[in-house]
Amino acid sequence: EEGTGARMAVERVSDGAFIGWCGLIDWNPDFRSAVLCYVFDPAAWGHGYATETVHGVLGWAFDTLDLNRVRADVDTRNGASARVLEKLGFVHEGTLREDCVVNGDVSDSWVYGLLRREWRPAGVR
Repeated sequence: EEGTGARMAVERVSDGAFIGWCGLIDWNPDFRSAVLCYVFDPAAWGHGYATETVHGVLGWAFDTLDLNRVRADVDTRNGASARVLEKLGFVHEGTLREDCVVNGDVSDSWVYGLLRREWRPAGVR
């Protein structure tokens, strides 16, 4: 409603099952930046769905929205999610200490960033 983000449902092509969502929040057209977010059902983990989906959203972010920078924050206990971002060219920029509470546990977050000039639209590295 505020025009600061979008969230898209992700369906598995083979059966149309909803397996998660991906989107951009905190979109700032003046700064040409946004924050990437995604959540997938645990049963969908390890099949490349997150990498494929994030790649598509990044293409939209850089080509259609004309962003210069996309940020993503990852719970430090989620190495698989960090690997998805690194595979797509994101750079680890730092750690936010005790940034989130997940299931009652306080946790740190890694901050990742991807700049337009670093984006490789042809595919995953």
